[in-house]
Amino acid sequence: MFKRLISLITQKKYLLLFGLGLISSTLTFLFFFFSNSLLFKFEPKKEKIDIYEVAKDEAIKLGRIESDKEVPKIGPDGKVIVPSLTYYDIGGMGPNSNKSFVSNISGSNNYLSMEIAFSSYEGEKLGDFLKEYDPDFRNIIMKEIEKRKTNEFLGNDNRNKFLNAIRDSMNEFLISKEEDPIIFNAVFKTFVIKEG
Repeated sequence: MFKRLISLITQKKYLLLFGLGLISSTLTFLFFFFSNSLLFKFEPKKEKIDIYEVAKDEAIKLGRIESDKEVPKIGPDGKVIVPSLTYYDIGGMGPNSNKSFVSNISGSNNYLSMEIAFSSYEGEKLGDFLKEYDPDFRNIIMKEIEKRKTNEFLGNDNRNKFLNAIRDSMNEFLISKEEDPIIFNAVFKTFVIKEG
């Protein structure tokens, strides 16, 4: 019977080739399947690492740059201290100082009268800056007024844009003087538009 099977396989060469191919493919598959599981362990996907953030953290640890993250201050009771804001008027600190702004509004007969206060975190020297740079800050505010027409002062959003522009311009001025930009916010104490 064995001789008969061999003679059958040798007579039909395509059957021999098919058998050899099937055995070879099966052995190859088994080899790669088992060798892969033995040689390579499947690891979960790692999170993508931002090399710039890693480099920045290392530079902060070495003291080459300062961290832009605010580190919360902890009080003696173990709770985080929330810094409070201190408000200052522009125009000096004395009782006779000129704290108000009166200006014509561009392109109209209307004029604007207002008083502004500025805030910074408690302990910062904004009051000193408002006295020292008073003429410069008043000039910045007058330039921001001149840029706008009456309709650009109407509505809460427009007034907030105006205040934010003043705050940003004053902080930029402080940076130009190599000071820290410490004006946190600008708020109206009075605000009136009068038709001329």
